[in-house]
Amino acid sequence: MAGRIRLQVVTPSGTALDRRADYVRIPLPEGSLGVLADHAPMLCTVAKGTLRLRDEDGESSLAVGRGVARVENNEVTLLVEAAGEE
Repeated sequence: MAGRIRLQVVTPSGTALDRRADYVRIPLPEGSLGVLADHAPMLCTVAKGTLRLRDEDGESSLAVGRGVARVENNEVTLLVEAAGEE
């Protein structure tokens, strides 16, 4: 089984999501970025859109506002304006 990623989505109101995932797809201004375990470290701009993830329960999604994302050491952290149900 592939490695796991810790995914955190943080808004000015607090932590909207904190869970382990097998795959994360982040909305970007020019498209999207797929992240698996052991991804190279990076910073990127997050566009308003849909964050998608896959974990042991299947696939799910979360609407996110604009912000930034950091990928490093099997952790993905999004700092966004807002996050909530689609």
